[in-house]
Amino acid sequence: MRGNAFGRRFAQKLIKLHVLVLASLLMVGVASAPPAEARTHKSKEAKSKKGSTFTIGTGAIIINEATGEVLYARNADKKLYPASMTKVMTLYLTFEALENGTLTLDSKLPVSRAAASRPPSKLGLTVGSSISVEDAILALVTRSANDAAAVLAEGLGGTEADFGYLMTAKARELGMKNTIYRNASGLPDKQQVSTPRDQALLGVAIHRNFPEYYAYFSTRSFTYKGVTHTSHNRFALNYKGADGIKTGFIGMSGFNLLAAAQRDGTRLVGVVFGGSTAASRDRYMGEIMDASFARAKGNDLPGVEYVKDDDAGTKSLAAVKPEPLVMKVKVAGFPQETAPKAKVVTMTTLDDQLAPTDKPVVMPASLAMPAPRASQADAGAMRPVEASATSVTSAALETGESDAEAATLPQGWAVQVGAFSKRDAARDFAQKVIGRLSDTLEHVTASVSTAGGKKTLYRSRLVGFASRSEAQDACTMLKRGKVSCIIVAPGTATASLD
Repeated sequence: MRGNAFGRRFAQKLIKLHVLVLASLLMVGVASAPPAEARTHKSKEAKSKKGSTFTIGTGAIIINEATGEVLYARNADKKLYPASMTKVMTLYLTFEALENGTLTLDSKLPVSRAAASRPPSKLGLTVGSSISVEDAILALVTRSANDAAAVLAEGLGGTEADFGYLMTAKARELGMKNTIYRNASGLPDKQQVSTPRDQALLGVAIHRNFPEYYAYFSTRSFTYKGVTHTSHNRFALNYKGADGIKTGFIGMSGFNLLAAAQRDGTRLVGVVFGGSTAASRDRYMGEIMDASFARAKGNDLPGVEYVKDDDAGTKSLAAVKPEPLVMKVKVAGFPQETAPKAKVVTMTTLDDQLAPTDKPVVMPASLAMPAPRASQADAGAMRPVEASATSVTSAALETGESDAEAATLPQGWAVQVGAFSKRDAARDFAQKVIGRLSDTLEHVTASVSTAGGKKTLYRSRLVGFASRSEAQDACTMLKRGKVSCIIVAPGTATASLD
């Protein structure tokens, strides 16, 4: 009998061990997998059909709207993922429909099952309900609601896929030669690409062609069914002279921004692709906007290389400031321009014309981290642990800031997604997981904090949530994507499991 009892205990321990090993393997799989929305690529180092490896980098451009002069450019014609900047084209076609009478602001559009099923960010529209065109517009410019974008797409194109063809055809008409749209929201699709120059053209066109409706982009908040949604475009709220227009973020693209600002009668349109954080993206946009306003007045700032030769490769930069390089952009209908008439693009010819020439896209280096190697002990550490005073953000880890400097950054509600024995593994995993969040959570950043004990653990956290409910919603979304998470209250030593 004692032998049988011993056998049962041994079998139970063996089963428990197998469960732990399985959990470890699952954690390694989650840690090494690309974000859910980025699964169109088999890996960050995936190769195109022609065998060329995807390039890592960013892109930016600033255009003087009145003259078409390119005042600042970096990788202006690199193909990148537009993310929620896509919604600007969705709104362009919506404004066009309002202008020609196809729609009115009071028109009620039905919510299909496909539209309601779009992942966050979303309003939470229910199947069989309806939403007015004006509410859908406001939902896009404040909440960046993917379900509302799909409703507009279906209302104008029948299906979202067909609307993608209409979007691409309109892009060609506006001179956007390197843009392909496949959906109305910017949700990940490896074929949906654009360039900084093309997005700037769109920013110029939508303001010029629909000045009355463009004013929606300056909306700070809107209330729908008793819930108030505030704009998360902090650049538009904080930069002097800014009046819009759209942010974007998915794990495949990094943090994007299409912005516009006017000072002393000069209006600039700018685009930044691939920021490592929302804050650094906004800061960069502000810097190049400032430099471009100065150049527009003929006062180039010292030390600023305004237009970089994107094909320079590894060629070293000249120490002497280069002569100003003036380029022009042409948008169909641009004042005093004689742009050639765009060729007719139909739904049946778009794929044949565009898909075979599609080149690899560019992803920011900050999002192309190697997958962490998590041990069984690492994977089993998904539990609340005692906190130390040290909390290091991903930005601090990348730039070498001290722990003390990082600890002074604003703290709020947090979501813990793992704990590892190595700091790099914790950092990489946090950065991968943050790519699954919606673009309304641009204020949330990846963080690593240490926990003392017999063995130091490094906790992967997403920090900066404004409230418990915001953190809870994010955790719920992550759990749907098979990522375990727990909520951490500000200033507390243990994590909440609620």
